[in-house]
Amino acid sequence: MTELFLRVVNLSIAASWLVLAVLLLRLILRRSPKWISMLLWGLVGVRLVCPFSLESVWSLIPSAQTISPTILTDSTPTVHTGFPTLNQSINPVLSQAVSSAPDAAPNLLEIWLPVLAVLWVMGVAVGLGYAVLGYVRLRRDLETAVWLEDNLYQSGAVRSPFVLGLSHPRIYLPFSLDGDTLAHVVAHERTHLARRDHWWKALGFVLLCVHWFNPLMWVAYGMFCRDVELACDEAVVKNLEPKQRADYSQALLLCSVGHPAWTASPLCFGEVSVKQRVKAVLRYRRPTLVAVSASVLVCVLVGVAFLTNPLASRSLPMSGDRIADLDPQWMVDEIAAMEGLSDGSVLQVSATSFEFFLTPEFEIRKSAVIPFFYVQDQEIYDAQLKLSADEGTYSVTTPSPGPWKDRFYNLYIYLQALKHLPQEEIRHLSPDADLYCVTLVDSAAANSDERSVSYTDHGVQTLDGWYIHLQVQPFYEKEDSGYHGTGEDVIDLFYGDESRTTQGSYVGTDTPGTLAANASPSGLDSPYLHLGSDGTFWWSYSMASSFATTGLYEETEDTLTLYTNQGRYAYVFRKEGDTLVYAPDASTHHLPLEDWAYLP
Repeated sequence: MTELFLRVVNLSIAASWLVLAVLLLRLILRRSPKWISMLLWGLVGVRLVCPFSLESVWSLIPSAQTISPTILTDSTPTVHTGFPTLNQSINPVLSQAVSSAPDAAPNLLEIWLPVLAVLWVMGVAVGLGYAVLGYVRLRRDLETAVWLEDNLYQSGAVRSPFVLGLSHPRIYLPFSLDGDTLAHVVAHERTHLARRDHWWKALGFVLLCVHWFNPLMWVAYGMFCRDVELACDEAVVKNLEPKQRADYSQALLLCSVGHPAWTASPLCFGEVSVKQRVKAVLRYRRPTLVAVSASVLVCVLVGVAFLTNPLASRSLPMSGDRIADLDPQWMVDEIAAMEGLSDGSVLQVSATSFEFFLTPEFEIRKSAVIPFFYVQDQEIYDAQLKLSADEGTYSVTTPSPGPWKDRFYNLYIYLQALKHLPQEEIRHLSPDADLYCVTLVDSAAANSDERSVSYTDHGVQTLDGWYIHLQVQPFYEKEDSGYHGTGEDVIDLFYGDESRTTQGSYVGTDTPGTLAANASPSGLDSPYLHLGSDGTFWWSYSMASSFATTGLYEETEDTLTLYTNQGRYAYVFRKEGDTLVYAPDASTHHLPLEDWAYLP
């Protein structure tokens, strides 16, 4: 129920932008045909009902999904309002709400969102129940109504003419009407029926009940009811003479009633804004072709701008501008979702040297760029992860085909190394630094043992082996301008990743070209495949051999592909339960089955 509630909230937020646009256009197009307003309100209804929408570069919706339906399970709950400044204000509060609860206790979001979902359902039930009870009570009051002709009925309980019913609607009239007044009233109500206004108003009230928590929807429903009557009046009087229009206006005054427009009442002849309707009737002028064409064009443009969603965002809101605020798992999962990858473990950072800057408080200075790549459908794709502290966003550039990388590191592990930088040790080694330049280096050599620090996610400690080598160059502010560094006080950081685990392992069977998961080897000469959680693999043609082939792998629901020889060779295996079966037709190079254990 909570996920459904959040989807409704997102629909309501997206539709609110369209409602604001329609309210503004009603003022601008007040001289246009009134049916234009009905078209605009129809667009609002479509936006509220339709659970999906096309994407467009012309969309003016800031964010199609402000709140993720999975916000309760996200490691870092965030909102995407489409306004970076607003995101920066809200998201730290959400993160605090989640992190403030003990591990075993539910956080504030887990407590309040289900409560709000229950309140939403109760509100919907109350609104619909109110409408049903009002309808039953009105039908009971009309049991003594007298048939006049066709679908016309008269009753002493009727103060103003109205239409009641959906499938077989009836027009109810008071006994006091006669002559020209009766003729104008009947024409008005029958125009309602011809335009199916009794259906549209009922649908509008149902949508109001579903989105009752949004104040703009109450305003929209009130304006919609007003425009229904204005459009109906216009349809009736467009063929009347001035004298007849004056009589029609008099009928409006005689039949005016005072109940509010947002109730679930039937369509009443004198229901809303009688003064405005009288003025509109008396001032009616047949619209020109230019005015009608311009109004239709406006509706089309509004539909394109507000019924379409913005192009899939390639930016993510930052939960904070400190390096320790990074959430590597959430970041790689979001990037993987953008690129249509099964998970973020296949994202790799090239060993090519790149750098970014941190302030003495270890905040990201202005912006930083992290180039990364991944393998998909036997292609290498390059992209960049941009961290912009000024805008409060992480953004991902559009990927493009790129060359194979000989040396690389897993993006998740690299972000972990940044997140857990040993800040106190860096400050101790360079206490007067005004800026830090952090660089990824592809070297095992340290400049100085005295200025070397090894660490993991749990802090500084001695390591048997490391995975990421970072160098930190302290910079000092010059008196005139700029910064300078000596190059002799570089700090070497060696990060040991504790999260690198085995994603899976397979052993060759007696059938050439097949591997079984977690099986016992039939002999020491059985080939062995190890899949790492960092997107890399190593293959040994014999469990007794120290020689191994390494590379990247790509895994889908049905296949596993191993890339070797700088990505030029792709060996595809089909998944059949817990067994991998070599698929020569899908591979780029043929692997002789008589010698299949030797993977080039």
